[in-house]
Amino acid sequence: MDKPSVTILYDATEDEEQPPDADLPVYKDVAAVLKKRGYAVKTLAADANIRALVSHVEKDDSDIIFNLCESLAGKDEFAINVAALLELLGKRFTGTGSLGQMLASDKGLAKKIFSFHGISYPKFSMMHAGEVEWSDELKFPLFVKPSNTDSSIGIDENALVKNIKQLMERISYIHTEIKSPVLIEEFIEGREIFVAVLGNERMEALPILEWDFSKVKKGPKFATAEAKWDKESEGYNAPEIFPEDIPDEVYRKIQATAVDACKALRIQDYGRVDMRLRHKKSAKDKGDDAQAGWEWFIIEVNPNPYLEKKDQVALAAKKQELDYGDLIERIIDLAMRRTTTPS
Repeated sequence: MDKPSVTILYDATEDEEQPPDADLPVYKDVAAVLKKRGYAVKTLAADANIRALVSHVEKDDSDIIFNLCESLAGKDEFAINVAALLELLGKRFTGTGSLGQMLASDKGLAKKIFSFHGISYPKFSMMHAGEVEWSDELKFPLFVKPSNTDSSIGIDENALVKNIKQLMERISYIHTEIKSPVLIEEFIEGREIFVAVLGNERMEALPILEWDFSKVKKGPKFATAEAKWDKESEGYNAPEIFPEDIPDEVYRKIQATAVDACKALRIQDYGRVDMRLRHKKSAKDKGDDAQAGWEWFIIEVNPNPYLEKKDQVALAAKKQELDYGDLIERIIDLAMRRTTTPS
């Protein structure tokens, strides 16, 4: 069977000058591995010239568009619009569509959907323009972050607040500097874990990956923007491991929760679920109950997560014996199978 021709769509800002030690843009990695495997591959840079983008996409004759636009013109919120454009033009493309991206990007709305489906998440409050939209009864410490940004934007060591004064200062900062509604959550003291998910009608959770902050001495033990992007920071250099101490039944339930969350938010082809995991074994727990005291809470679901070779999705796939090329081909195959031939 002939391999489908592929156009890789990406944000043109990825072509801007990068530091000498920067990794290659993801679209170049994807293009290289597909060409090596015999695919006919083109790349298309999406920029702020919307009329030109519409024209280029409309004229594209590839069998499928590999959508790597996590942003447009550097703005994360416009990724939804790119997916909507592909839908309006009747293009077959990889990854989550505009509906799923919208549901996942609105973190407050996503948590309300989780509540309906009985999926655990931290108690939270939503605040916009000084007005409380929704609130559980919250207890300090609290975690305060923008409700509609990605890549840990707006998350630093001051995101964890322990009193009213710190809370009000953080809310003001997010409103004025980041210009975003505020999501306030009860902070889950515990471990940072990720579960990548592949599939559509039948979804498969990949092995659990943990970002192990246990040995970090300076700075917060959670995923800040600095930990994600500053190569000199302790957080960035904290190891990502595949935990072996989680009981099998708990492990499977965590994976099932990730699948349920992706289904609830209409994730397509691939996604990544970020969670906090804690283990509080009390004197009341029976010694032979391996599940006792384990709790996990969904922080957020990432549609079309980062596909860099050393990032969480690729690492989890490799653990599952899917190398990088296998992963990229699996995503294309999933998208081809779920979509009909465009008219």
